[in-house]
Amino acid sequence: MTVGTSGTPVCPQCGQALQALDESQWEAEGPVPEGTLAVYLCEGQHRVLVVPPAIQG
Repeated sequence: MTVGTSGTPVCPQCGQALQALDESQWEAEGPVPEGTLAVYLCEGQHRVLVVPPAIQG
């Protein structure tokens, strides 16, 4: 996820504004991996998931 000059998160794929989805809406947009912290949807219908980074050992 990228933050635009106005401080609004923007889609890394198309640059349109992202809107945070309520947790109750996550599954309606498709499968969500365990551990997901947030789900955003942009005006271009791209879905952006925020997940913790994988730890390499």
